[in-house]
Amino acid sequence: MNAELDIIIIGAGFCGVTVAASLKNFGINNFIVIEKGETVATIWKNSYDRLVTQNPYFILPFFEGKEKYSTFKTKDEIVEYLTEYAHHFQVNSHIRFGEEVQNISKTDNQNQTDYNWQIETTKDILHCKILVICTGLNNEPVIPKFFGQEDFSGTIIHSSAYQNGIPYQNQKVLVVGSGNSAAEIALDLYEHGAARIDMLIRGKRWVFPLYPRLRVLQHWLWRSRSYFKQLFNQYTTDSKIAAMERSIDFSPEELQADIKETDKFIQRFALDLSAYSIYPEDKGPMDMEVNQGRVAWVDRGSVKQIKKGNIQVISNNIQQLTKTGVIFANGVTQDYDAIILGTGFRPSINKLLKQSELYLNLNDSLLPNTDGKCQSIVDATLYFVGFEKTAARSATYGYYGWCTGKRIAFQLMEKQLLSRQKLKILF
Repeated sequence: MNAELDIIIIGAGFCGVTVAASLKNFGINNFIVIEKGETVATIWKNSYDRLVTQNPYFILPFFEGKEKYSTFKTKDEIVEYLTEYAHHFQVNSHIRFGEEVQNISKTDNQNQTDYNWQIETTKDILHCKILVICTGLNNEPVIPKFFGQEDFSGTIIHSSAYQNGIPYQNQKVLVVGSGNSAAEIALDLYEHGAARIDMLIRGKRWVFPLYPRLRVLQHWLWRSRSYFKQLFNQYTTDSKIAAMERSIDFSPEELQADIKETDKFIQRFALDLSAYSIYPEDKGPMDMEVNQGRVAWVDRGSVKQIKKGNIQVISNNIQQLTKTGVIFANGVTQDYDAIILGTGFRPSINKLLKQSELYLNLNDSLLPNTDGKCQSIVDATLYFVGFEKTAARSATYGYYGWCTGKRIAFQLMEKQLLSRQKLKILF
């Protein structure tokens, strides 16, 4: 099958599904969403069991869900909510599950109304006018290699393959990393009865308490404020979309000013763990997250166990692995049954779109070079949603997705010389 489509979206996570919902709203139906997993939000579906959102703002535009979800959604609730969202906007029939993109190419034809993009998948060869990449920042695990690794008789897995601590009961486990996954996995191992848990923290990291009651209060204040705004202002759909567009329309200078102001406020809440060889970053927590992709560790109980000595912090690098464990850079040897790598992820979109001019080379992440609102500055028919630098990343995924869908709909309208009246808007 050589299908010709207006738009192909790659990835059925928050951004991909929201773009699809927006396209449906603006009357665009000749599109598909390609998803390598068997469900929406595959990365959440496959994550470790105890994963819970860290903020209560994980909702998408125009539909909060019919079900009663927890304020801090569990991973299963995230999948359920996004499934419900896709059903509500009737995008399920557009999603092709269990299909993976293997190659992307584009012809040299300068006529942007043609089907210039060619996408080869595990099942098909497809062509489209506009391509939207929604594969996310956490698309590929970063898996370091260690000297002597082939000699180690224990288990080595990345955090993406970890489910729970049951298989590690009575085992000695080294967790490598200082991010949220590493910290929560270390706590999970302790709660499931691992014999020894060490955390290898090689660099600096901001650590904050969760303050769940404060977060819940913030959530309800935000909800109340939104309710009264709607009550007195009677927002229309168009005005809500305009508000979303304004919220993501800022200059690099405005972003950096926002980062600076945010860091000035939140740094006062950081935990001092210097007694345990855990030190804050040289730059502010929001600066590190937005500009370098290093998200602060938001504690859910690991710090308490570190202070009690149930989780030991190791600050020396691994020199080599042995058959039974690890030799650290300070010469100390320790036996382990398993090593779990909380070493993060990378976008890896450059493996499909190989043109170097499409990217910003930022800390080897190769983030896309866009206009700040998801459109590539190199190719107007290419969009990257979910990769923008913003001080409110997860809270604005839906905004970027919805606004991108609108932008694409009007882009198609202009190229096809359609009147706005012919562009059917469902709301």
